[in-house]
Amino acid sequence: DLAERFGAMPESGSPAVALVLSGLGGVGKTRLALEYAWHYAEDYSARFFIGADTPSALQHNLAALCQPTLLDLPEQNDNDEGKKRDAVLKWLHQYPGWLLIVDNLDSEEMAIAAEALMAQLAGGHMLLTSRLSNWSGSLSVLPVDVLSSDAAVEFLLVRTDAKRRRQADDNTQAATLAEELGCLPLALEQAGAYIAQRRLSLKAYLEEWNNQRNKVLAWYDPRLMKYPKSVAVTWQTSFDQLSESARRMLQRLAYFSPAPIPESLLDVPVPSVEGVDDPFADLAELEAYSLVNRASDSPNFTVHRLVQEVALRQNQDPTHPRLTEALQWINTAFVGEPDDVRAWPVFDPLAPHSEAVAEHADQQQIAEPTARLLNQLGLIYLNKALYVQAEPLMRRALAISEDSFGAEHHKVARILNNLASLLQITNRLVEAEPLMRRALAIDEASFGAEHPNVANDLNNLAQLLKVTNRLAEAEPSMRRALAIDEASFGAEHPNFALKLNNLAQLLKATNRLAEAEPLMRRALVINQVS
Repeated sequence: DLAERFGAMPESGSPAVALVLSGLGGVGKTRLALEYAWHYAEDYSARFFIGADTPSALQHNLAALCQPTLLDLPEQNDNDEGKKRDAVLKWLHQYPGWLLIVDNLDSEEMAIAAEALMAQLAGGHMLLTSRLSNWSGSLSVLPVDVLSSDAAVEFLLVRTDAKRRRQADDNTQAATLAEELGCLPLALEQAGAYIAQRRLSLKAYLEEWNNQRNKVLAWYDPRLMKYPKSVAVTWQTSFDQLSESARRMLQRLAYFSPAPIPESLLDVPVPSVEGVDDPFADLAELEAYSLVNRASDSPNFTVHRLVQEVALRQNQDPTHPRLTEALQWINTAFVGEPDDVRAWPVFDPLAPHSEAVAEHADQQQIAEPTARLLNQLGLIYLNKALYVQAEPLMRRALAISEDSFGAEHHKVARILNNLASLLQITNRLVEAEPLMRRALAIDEASFGAEHPNVANDLNNLAQLLKVTNRLAEAEPSMRRALAIDEASFGAEHPNFALKLNNLAQLLKATNRLAEAEPLMRRALVINQVS
């Protein structure tokens, strides 16, 4: 792609052609630039590589090209660095066909300095590497992404081939590790060097990663890795340049899933934060430093899982303010009725993030709205017939609510009912019944015997009794639920119609068809009007 974008070499005196390799720190921009320089060596009369962490470093390293082992210019012994730099620029003008790689242009001041340098060059190709994504229109930007899963797996296996302790499932372990590291080249190299140095198996490294993540993230050996920083600090330069508002957003997003995040979430205010932040400006700032990746074909963005890990390390406040903000933010956005398919387009893209934030909050023993979020997720999965995913969420929501509010709280009753419904649907009726009876007792004690919640509990229990062929037990519960709804909502309400229809079905099952028919007709009329 680089070769195609550069195209033909500009003629002597024609402006230099400049391209930018842009992407996340550690994604392999420098390595790609070097590979290009080696691969297309014969196309260039000379190839130069200079680091440019600061404007002064850019000028110093450009001037250093005068030295004997490089251009060997007469000005090499001059004490005036400006004269040396000017001599290098003059040589580049006089001898076209060169490639100049300028590495690590990771700040706004460096971008300005690089574009100023570009305006002074002619007759060659200039390749810039940068974490910045925003450049002037005179520069073509080539985004550099992480490796593919297959390439990441292959790299891990080759990098550790000589010294890892081999196991039969190495391919599977490599795939798991590649996913954990988000296929980021620097993280893969760091893992490979660590495994080789300590003669670990891939499985053993994964165990260390899961149990001692901070230690593993911080480890590095510059000689083995040929890289000056660990994953733990490689983005610190970018973090330090963020505004306070953008940094807070990144720290909230650190608790999210690595899955795509809908930009519509930014329309939802963070409840506990004063309305001074501009979330879309913050997102643009994070994108400018390649700390988020915005999709070009849909309104969503992602945060690399290791950027999240490193950002989490910065969230050291024991009161966990950013986690609390993230929890309240996602809870506010996660609205709608789980059994209404029209709400699923809102729920679906937020579901993995709701689960991730709730898991972090649960680890920090933040009860609310963690339990509510887990219960909502469980209901969504229940309504989608994803029972395996739903059950552990509901059970955890129940445990949190019992610990927080006590075993007899009405919030506990609501979750008991939901879990009982799942157990009934999955044909575990013996397990479901005591949960339903417990929910009924809690709601009667909390709200009184004539409350609509009690009617729902009675209805649920009656349906289970009907399924287990205890029709005589079911009927009084159904009639009591019907009476409560009539008193609570009136005889023309859809809730009342639902209970009428349920009772009619029971009467039909007991062959009392003459009693059932008028109830069905009455329910039909109510629903037609409603």
